Amino acid sequence: MSNGRAPTSHDVARLAGVSQSTVSLVFRGAASGRVGERTQRAVLDAARELGFRPNADARRLRIGGPRMVLIAVPDIVNPFFARVFTGARAVAREAGFQVVLSVQRDLDSVAADVAGQQIDAVLACSLEDGGRPLEDPVPAVVLDAEPPQGQGSVRFDIAPALTALVDHLHRLGHRRIAHLRSEVRTATFRERTEAVDAACERNGMTRVHTSCALDPDSARAAASVLLADRTGPGGRPGFTAVVCDDDVLSVGVYKAAADAGLSVPADLSVTGIDDVDLATAVTPELTTLHLPGEELGATGMRRLIARLERGAERGGERAAETECVRLPARLLIRGSTAPPANAG
Repeated sequence: MSNGRAPTSHDVARLAGVSQSTVSLVFRGAASGRVGERTQRAVLDAARELGFRPNADARRLRIGGPRMVLIAVPDIVNPFFARVFTGARAVAREAGFQVVLSVQRDLDSVAADVAGQQIDAVLACSLEDGGRPLEDPVPAVVLDAEPPQGQGSVRFDIAPALTALVDHLHRLGHRRIAHLRSEVRTATFRERTEAVDAACERNGMTRVHTSCALDPDSARAAASVLLADRTGPGGRPGFTAVVCDDDVLSVGVYKAAADAGLSVPADLSVTGIDDVDLATAVTPELTTLHLPGEELGATGMRRLIARLERGAERGGERAAETECVRLPARLLIRGSTAPPANAG
């Protein structure tokens, strides 16, 4: 508000051209079947324009019940996100918070989803970038992604580990690699591409890229296309190692290699990222980067709860949060990498 006064529900109602009771229904999550979608959107748009944020602490005092954190992930099948959720939930429960899991593709979808619900805060992991700040309408911490508008986040310091991985392949004698990238449009996957490219450039290694959806079948299909190009020495593929953006993609590459009559690692070295359980379930076990998923979730939840507590101490004022915490990633060398058959 231009006069320095915090906007109220009365201000939202006046701007949206509705009654205050309608505004209350929207922000209590009770509008379904009682308020039309166009009117709900008008209320939410007015709230965003004014910078109105419902006081979650006051609402809890009125209606009772525990505080609620929404944990948003893009996929419930990928085992990495199960680890993130496990770490976050443990910290939340210890602090007396309840959690609800939501599957969302991008940050904008999360912001829209929580606007009219009784959610006190959001922990958003690995979602596609959005232009809308998650601080509207509730406090938020972003995990493993670029936070919008300078907000704080918890991410992996993955570039040094990827550099170590490419250096490992170079020491083994690999000079031509393929990078199987995820099609997901997030900062974490952009960082992986930049790190692999920089490390290959520094080592004088040539590389090819291809992208696919984040599942084994898509990876198998994409890798099969690459492996069909037998332009390398002795009629072999034009590369001797595949660096995958995720352990899940590595499974697809294993299958594509078997389809092509190639052996891992004798004919083709394969690496992943995440170090989920399947990394040691495949044969040979996968050389990968260990990303501490449970620690990521736990660290993010601790920071989110600390923000809520600081806000309560300040009478509901939002504490600024712009720091980006980086958790270390670590190279684990296992049986899926070896010197190339045509080394030297």
